[in-house]
Amino acid sequence: MITGAIFDMDGVLIDSMPVWENIDGIYLRAQGKEPEPGLTEILFTKTMHEAAEYMRQAYQIPKTAEKIMDEIIDLVRHCYEEEIPMKAGALPFIRKLNEAGVHITVATASAKELAEAVLLRLGILRYVEGIFTCKDAGEGKEKSPAVYLNALESMGTKRAETWIFEDVLHGIRTAKKAGFRTVGVYDASSESYQELIMNEASIYLKDLTEFETFYQMAVAL
Repeated sequence: MITGAIFDMDGVLIDSMPVWENIDGIYLRAQGKEPEPGLTEILFTKTMHEAAEYMRQAYQIPKTAEKIMDEIIDLVRHCYEEEIPMKAGALPFIRKLNEAGVHITVATASAKELAEAVLLRLGILRYVEGIFTCKDAGEGKEKSPAVYLNALESMGTKRAETWIFEDVLHGIRTAKKAGFRTVGVYDASSESYQELIMNEASIYLKDLTEFETFYQMAVAL
């Protein structure tokens, strides 16, 4: 059964992970700092605020975490407003869920203003009842299901009938532990975790063109 759907955004609805894999290094070099090896992996599961705080401390940047975060958002703003493409099948998938009467929200580690800009441009925002961020929830998806619970409360759906769409393993695990059904969606940024995601998600999709496959399975469960 499915009455609600909560979508991660980056890597599920939009192909934005290549932007985030490079932006921290770009920002640090602009501050005269050389990024450490493996920085992308260190920051991968962090919220934007947590990543900014890490850089502030690790690289002794004389700015607040909020200021660092705002400057990073300014760097990527153009990409979200003009360039980042939609993942294959995302808009038709969202539209068909809407037509089936499913409540739809977005739970993201990105800034709300970036989410609104890119989802509006791609025609997805009109089907979304709300955008919920890890910053507003107070914790990232690795540590807490808070952002998912905020989205669930807004929709008023039952937890067992609400499906969470994620491309990252820690999101799948947190959602599953909190009692949600989960959909693992492939993204190249999590290539090395695909076998684990396949095994742990309730349903696994190579991309969002597989609506009928998903919906038939979701209704049956």
